[in-house]
Amino acid sequence: MIDQNKAFVIAKSLIPDIELRGFRISDKLSSNSKLKDLPKDCWYVSYSHVPISSLSCSNTKTIFLCISKVSGEVLYHNYLTLTQ
Repeated sequence: MIDQNKAFVIAKSLIPDIELRGFRISDKLSSNSKLKDLPKDCWYVSYSHVPISSLSCSNTKTIFLCISKVSGEVLYHNYLTLTQ
């Protein structure tokens, strides 16, 4: 099983400046209907596509990353599904 700290390390390996992007990590999905199709039993990481300091100069798009709690595999990253 992958804990929240290990999920953060995995996310940081993919997005080195994730701390600057207003990230959030949780094992619960919000009730937002846009998120209902994300893989289950994951750590869900959301973050801005630009650093927080530049957020006022961009749109408010949020990127999602789903990391399996069982294997640590990235199952979803924004619009790109990485599993076969």
